[in-house]
Amino acid sequence: MRPRVRALKLAKEFRRRLSKELGKPVKVIMYGSQARGDATRESDIDLLVILPAIDNSMIKTASYIAWELGFNAGKVISVVPDTPENMKRYSFLPFYRSIREEGIVA
Repeated sequence: MRPRVRALKLAKEFRRRLSKELGKPVKVIMYGSQARGDATRESDIDLLVILPAIDNSMIKTASYIAWELGFNAGKVISVVPDTPENMKRYSFLPFYRSIREEGIVA
């Protein structure tokens, strides 16, 4: 399986499991080298997780799911939690611009 396809499959599984654990839909966007298609074997999978609100419990749950999926797949999955409000407020930053331009919704 191609690296980008494999990474997107893991991102979708992460979204499915996190939504189930939290009991609500979650939006996940894969960004970085995996989304651009220029990842190497050592590249991690970068995921922006958009939640209505962020608390420590949600962060722990997301981190555990990312660790478990990554461990089983032999990949590092990096999770960045964020809110829609934060994304709007800081949309001018290069981080958010690159996500808008090259991110892939899982």
